Amino acid sequence: MLDGGQRSIDRSRHRLLIVNDDPVGRYTTVRQLGAAGFPTAEAGTGAEALAQADGSLAAIVLDIHLPDIDGFEVCRRLRARVDTRRVPIVHLTAAYLTDDDKVRGLDAGADAYLTHPVEPAVLVSTLQALVRTRAAEDAMRGSEARFRAVYARAPVGMCLLDSASGRILDANPAMLGLLRREAGEVVGQPLIGFAPPARHADAEAFVATLAPAQEGTTAALPLLDPDGQEVPLEWSTVPDIEPGVCLAMAVDLGPRQELGRQRQALLDRERDARGAAERVSRLKDDLIAVLSHELRTPLNAIMGWAHVLQKRPAPDILERAAASITRNVTLQARLITDILDMSRLNMGKLPLTIEDVELDDIVEATVAAVQVNFDDRGHRLVLDIQPLGQPLHVDGARIQQVLWNLLGNAAKFSPDGSEITMRIRPVPGGVSIAVIDRGQGIAPEFLPEVFDRFTQSDAASNRMHGGLGLGLAIVKNLVEAHGGQVSVQSDGLGRGATFEVWLPLPPAGSQADRGPDSGPGELSADQDRISLQGVRVLVVDDDADAGAMLRLVLGEQGAQALVVGGYDEALKALDESPFELLISDIGMPGKDGYELVRELRHREAAQPGRRRLPAIAFTAFGRPEDRRHALAAGFDAHIAKPLRPHNLLRVAQHVLSERPA
Repeated sequence: MLDGGQRSIDRSRHRLLIVNDDPVGRYTTVRQLGAAGFPTAEAGTGAEALAQADGSLAAIVLDIHLPDIDGFEVCRRLRARVDTRRVPIVHLTAAYLTDDDKVRGLDAGADAYLTHPVEPAVLVSTLQALVRTRAAEDAMRGSEARFRAVYARAPVGMCLLDSASGRILDANPAMLGLLRREAGEVVGQPLIGFAPPARHADAEAFVATLAPAQEGTTAALPLLDPDGQEVPLEWSTVPDIEPGVCLAMAVDLGPRQELGRQRQALLDRERDARGAAERVSRLKDDLIAVLSHELRTPLNAIMGWAHVLQKRPAPDILERAAASITRNVTLQARLITDILDMSRLNMGKLPLTIEDVELDDIVEATVAAVQVNFDDRGHRLVLDIQPLGQPLHVDGARIQQVLWNLLGNAAKFSPDGSEITMRIRPVPGGVSIAVIDRGQGIAPEFLPEVFDRFTQSDAASNRMHGGLGLGLAIVKNLVEAHGGQVSVQSDGLGRGATFEVWLPLPPAGSQADRGPDSGPGELSADQDRISLQGVRVLVVDDDADAGAMLRLVLGEQGAQALVVGGYDEALKALDESPFELLISDIGMPGKDGYELVRELRHREAAQPGRRRLPAIAFTAFGRPEDRRHALAAGFDAHIAKPLRPHNLLRVAQHVLSERPA
């Protein structure tokens, strides 16, 4: 069997073209190769050979002496064509060949030379070797093409590194994208040159793993982008993909690290939320325990002395019983008041009666209220007061409550016989009231929680001091309701504490804002002395009922009021008729009262000689910052709803009296 040795290819899949002008020679060759298992095609001339040849042929057996075109030229033409450029060609001829002929054949592109007569085994083996070599080359080319396709389109960074030096031989687009660099900046450069200086030792250790004797490795090694920013990369290597060359793959750890940070942030928020929920739960438990204790304690004294009174004791015991019952009833009333006040403050419904009050009067009343408690403990109260020169515009009872709580807190947390100071100073824009003690002090970690509700620095089950822990929370809310601030300072346990309240002072002669329940709700007796006779008033309010009520109140004092529902109607009315006073709501559909008064002031400024129209903001926005916003927009006064007729009329009379003639 003419197999030319052990078969290593499936010859039936490799078609051969036999080109020979001699029919006998062509027949012999075809028969020999067919017997070996090769399918064949035949051509008798060079032209026929060129016509039949294509890329599907496994090899061509080509005679040199052909009637039309010699074999050398046919070979050159086949090599010039794309489809046959790589088809193996064997020159087979019966003529004697010189060395020059062989050189010409090799120059033309032939792969081998054989001379008739040739042993069939030699012919088959030669063709099989050429076919096998081409198949291997095709497989290698296909593998390389597939690698290049994957390499070029891979979403991960890839580069080829010199195994010995770590020099970058090539980098795919993904790697260039990670580093934000062009190929010319990277190829040919040592990998270590892109590592942060602090990581050069790590980079050298990484390059050492690239040696062919090493197995593939993984490592975390950042590289620098053009801005000097670290790109966190995780590397995997495949050593010796070709001699002296290592394939390195890099994955950007940035997204993974960011996801890790986001996950940690979520875990932290969840932990904080859980901690806050647990703290609220503990506070509720503490509140129940403290509330039970604080309410039962005065009840115990009251019930005990009531039992004594039933037995008609001596006068001295009767006096002690009455005093104790009175003191404990007062204490219980204070506890209940604190709870109710805190509830109202949380809902924003704590009533404030704002009026001009002398601070000296508030201090005097506060001192009288706490004196008994101070005397019982042997405390000495020092008053360090500088006069203000003007009254406060506050709810006097509530500010007294603030001072009472601060002084009571200082007395509670100071050892018997301590000195406690109340210091009052005028400061820019307001007044500073400080209560200074030299008692227990406050631990630094507890300072941020001092003004929290139901909070004392000791646990509910072993508190050394009475109370619900609401006093300072009420102080903070009451002070802020007046537009003020409260702060605390302590150098630590045993170093005392200073609580400082800042309250704003209204500018001399200005109309300060009244709180939601300030002033009487009905017409007062001295309202009869307020006259708006003949004053033309423009009322702007989208609430028809509110507008009608204002028109009635103003009309009873002789004013002529026109009510409109919004911005556009108001500007139209101002263009058509002269008015002496504007009263406007703030929150209205479309453009609000702020925009209305700004437009009014703009028009006045653009018309020299036009008199300035006094304007009052009458609104449900009653916070101190709302008042400041209204005055900044151009209003002359700010009154919070609901309507208190006397307050409105008094403010209206004032702003009219301030109007330039």
